[in-house]
Amino acid sequence: MDAPLYPPARAFEAPVRLPRILNTSDEAVYDLKAVPAAWAIVLKELPGIEGRFVGQLEPHLSALSFRSLLQFGSMVKADALDRIDAQLRALGEVR
Repeated sequence: MDAPLYPPARAFEAPVRLPRILNTSDEAVYDLKAVPAAWAIVLKELPGIEGRFVGQLEPHLSALSFRSLLQFGSMVKADALDRIDAQLRALGEVR
């Protein structure tokens, strides 16, 4: 059985990120890292956090949020995440 042949797309539009307000619950760690202003806030509130991601956890950071990391104990603290959320809200909508 041969695979069907499909003509090339005529009107392809590259996907774009919609403006949104970032937070530590819904955004993956790598998504926050992709926004320089947001990542600066994270590094200010959680100094040395990048060093904690080395190893088995690193491949999963595109699927894990900072809030989901609370279950791993001392990696992040809830009060620091609350401060990060407040500062991310102050940034307003980002792409």
